[in-house]
Amino acid sequence: MLMKVTGALAPSGNGAEAEALVLRRVDKSYDGVNKVVDALDLDVHPGEFLTILGPSGSGKTSLLMMLAGFEPPSGGIIEIGGRDVSRLPPYKRNIGMVFQHYALFPHLTVGENLAYPLKARGWRKSEIAERVAWALRLIRLEGMRDRRPAQLSGGQQQRIAVARALIYKPQLVLMDEPLGALDKQLREQMQDEIVRLHRELRPTIVYVTHDQSEALSLSDRVAVFEAGRIAQIGAPSELYEQPRTAFVAGFIGENNRIAGTVIASGGEFCRVSCADGAGLEARNIADARIGDRVSLAVRPERLRPAQVADEFRVEVDVADITYLGEVSRVRCRMRDGAEIIWKLPNCGQSARPERGARIALSFCREDARAFPA
Repeated sequence: MLMKVTGALAPSGNGAEAEALVLRRVDKSYDGVNKVVDALDLDVHPGEFLTILGPSGSGKTSLLMMLAGFEPPSGGIIEIGGRDVSRLPPYKRNIGMVFQHYALFPHLTVGENLAYPLKARGWRKSEIAERVAWALRLIRLEGMRDRRPAQLSGGQQQRIAVARALIYKPQLVLMDEPLGALDKQLREQMQDEIVRLHRELRPTIVYVTHDQSEALSLSDRVAVFEAGRIAQIGAPSELYEQPRTAFVAGFIGENNRIAGTVIASGGEFCRVSCADGAGLEARNIADARIGDRVSLAVRPERLRPAQVADEFRVEVDVADITYLGEVSRVRCRMRDGAEIIWKLPNCGQSARPERGARIALSFCREDARAFPA
């Protein structure tokens, strides 16, 4: 018999807590040759919100299916709460699951949907009633208990789906692009709701998405997937401000890429010559030497109109300007045809350039990173 839980959903245990989730050398291949997940090592801490972020085909969904028990790993070990679950079926893993399309039972009421996992685990009727009432208060849908899913909005249905995944205190909650079916406004509201629930209850969550802004706004840490491996894992600010590879720099947010050749190298920075921008400097992530071809990555919002005293500048032609409310997105071209995006704040401090104008942009060397070309 599972005991009734009235407080936070923090993992339980005696003495030092085991990691909530541990993966060691986990592989997945569907044809025995090509690996969609390749020798993956990962540790998820108790109460952590970890997002798996990556493009289609990067292996993130295959990983989630293995964590849930819907697919067996081709190799390696998966541990949940210190227990090897690599070959256990889903119902023996004590995990909660939230899907993109809600997966609520249409013939059951909201209350019955919430009660279903508790009944399956043998809870008493009095405990189920109390816990369902608690869950409805938690998600602020107390008056919806007797309604059917079809009578609810998409956002309300997803809140019920999240509450159902949390209601029995699982060791791990898996979320598979749960906001993908919602419109932009509802998606943003649900992001706030998920953050609130995680802050109040502290469940361990592994969240899968291809939406970069979603990953940055929700997560304690983000693991960026590339070709079945983790390209980089860290706090959202770390991934955005300090990408370690060109792939991460390009996938997390928008990034300009300026091709050039190293003309001086030493210490943390290198100097690069490029079309319409001789002598640019950047952090030497590539550990490049003189003569090496590199690609400078710099965020559009880090560019600014060049001043006379600025040492580093890029000459560009303004190709197009798009008004986006908070900023204007200025699309420019260098002499070699490379495109440069500049995000100009619409705060009245800077005049918007004219289409076709020749302008000079500058940036701090600390804001640029030199990767292998």
